[in-house]
Amino acid sequence: ATRRPRDAWRTRTMSMMSMSSMSTMSSRTTTRTTRGVGARGRYPTTRSRATTRMGDDDDDDGGGGGRRARWCVARAVVRENEVTSMTTDGDASSSPSPSPSPSSFDWFQAWYPMRPVSFLDAEAPNEMKVLGKKLVAWLDATTNEWRVLEDSCPHRRAPLSLGYVQKDGTLACRYHGWAFEGARGTCTSVPMSVDANAEATACASPRSCAKSYPCRVEDGLLWVWPTSGADAMLKSAGAPCATSLAAGGTLPGEWGMVELPVGYAPALENQFDPSHAEWLHAKYDADGQLSEKGNAGFVPMTKFAVAEGSMNRDGFIVEHGGYNKSNADVIAERVFTAPCSSRSEYVDAKGRKYLSAAILYTPTEPGRTLMYTKFAAHQSGAVQGAGSRKVSPFDRFNALVSAPATSLFDFYIDTFTSDPALVRVGLSHGAPPGSSAYNLGDQDILAMHGVEVEMEQQHKPWKQSYYLPTPADAGVSAFRTWMDKHAGGRVAWAEGVVDDASKVKTEAEQLDRYSRHTKHCIACKTALKELGVLEERCMMASKYLLAAGLFFAVTGAAFDQEAPAVVATCLAGASLVGAETARDMQHEFLSSVPRRGVPKPKLW
Repeated sequence: ATRRPRDAWRTRTMSMMSMSSMSTMSSRTTTRTTRGVGARGRYPTTRSRATTRMGDDDDDDGGGGGRRARWCVARAVVRENEVTSMTTDGDASSSPSPSPSPSSFDWFQAWYPMRPVSFLDAEAPNEMKVLGKKLVAWLDATTNEWRVLEDSCPHRRAPLSLGYVQKDGTLACRYHGWAFEGARGTCTSVPMSVDANAEATACASPRSCAKSYPCRVEDGLLWVWPTSGADAMLKSAGAPCATSLAAGGTLPGEWGMVELPVGYAPALENQFDPSHAEWLHAKYDADGQLSEKGNAGFVPMTKFAVAEGSMNRDGFIVEHGGYNKSNADVIAERVFTAPCSSRSEYVDAKGRKYLSAAILYTPTEPGRTLMYTKFAAHQSGAVQGAGSRKVSPFDRFNALVSAPATSLFDFYIDTFTSDPALVRVGLSHGAPPGSSAYNLGDQDILAMHGVEVEMEQQHKPWKQSYYLPTPADAGVSAFRTWMDKHAGGRVAWAEGVVDDASKVKTEAEQLDRYSRHTKHCIACKTALKELGVLEERCMMASKYLLAAGLFFAVTGAAFDQEAPAVVATCLAGASLVGAETARDMQHEFLSSVPRRGVPKPKLW
């Protein structure tokens, strides 16, 4: 009941972000060839099992080696009397559920991605959360291995993340100096012990041990298994991480990561609704209407279904067609590996790769979810979304005028910062043009938050709250159905974590970039710190230069020398402009709310 089989499969599908849900599911037991999400991967198996069919479906051999798919027609019927016990947003309150049945997903027997390794601070403790559990991770330099403990000192329950990493690789609590090794959480030092024997006795007591959790580094990510103990070590050792199961291998490039201020269910729903991009992420003209020139133009989806027999406790596979004029002929397949992975592949009508996407999710606490993204566009037409703004004559003039300042800034970064390479990575995340990626996230977050709050206020199951009459809604329905049938209808939070707080967040909280990304990323925190130092230096320089300008103005008048005063005053002004620019750049790391004017960003 606790062994969690996984699979290695072949995937074809893109993932964006979703929020809708489909209709009635009719189950039947039959003997047929199925494609499943299971321990041996995507494999043909002939056996008697319960399969799930969505809407009306027709066989489509397609000439592809006997490949069969079930396509949903544009119909979705809500049966209120068949509604399951799903509440609000799927992140209902509760302690961990009792031991799950063999057909149920166990939230605590799975690997969860916690951070890209490049985001972690290798010289300090890193605070983390998963399923409401507070954890702390650090690099043991003596073994060059990452360690994860419960973020709570067994002495007085102070956060170990406030502590520091010692030269022997142990983590010391900053409250009273107790130290812990990471492999088993054993206490190695109790500084206030009266003598060595007393300290040895205290360290030998099981009560002095901190809880240790299995962790591993794979595909550039630090993964954590949220159950402690010897059994967890054994089970986790034999379980693969989700990204290792993709038949196409890992995608190139670095992972992007944000912590969404919305719950697990609305975040996953958004991902299984690719057509939302044609409105939420579209370009609009000056009149607030969809731009005909700036958008590819939407195409109604006619094909979207769960692959026959693929849904089980470990996930499901959905197949769909395109949704705009640019990708109308593509065939997409996305594979959901519970609880965290959606690996997607698009291929065009000729079978050529179109777009690949890997998106991962980790529920950290009620109302918050980590999301990791990696995309690979194989064709130019695959790049969709809000797009880039046209370069205007003013942009060219501004670039010409600011070129000297840009060169001076680059010189400063390379010469006077603590880690130029790390600072440049942070600037690529948080400062323009890199910060423009936040725009798409802001659009998604405002929509997802609205859905989450409304579902909470209605307090109805999703089948009663949503009206889903189109095939484009099938992906959301598939995810919600999996949650209901195999995951208890909600996230199983750690003991003592209760999902009873309101999901309502102010717009400023929704658009908070520091909590969303900056605080999790060592590069962005370093860049933010260095920009603060630059601002202070510019302000200090302006004070001295203004004083020098005043001095030269007084003394220069006596000697008929005005040039030094003019030069000093101009440099003081340039320093003030530099300080203000540094403030603006820092704000890019903190919030999407404009620093000046009306505190509401223009997202469309």
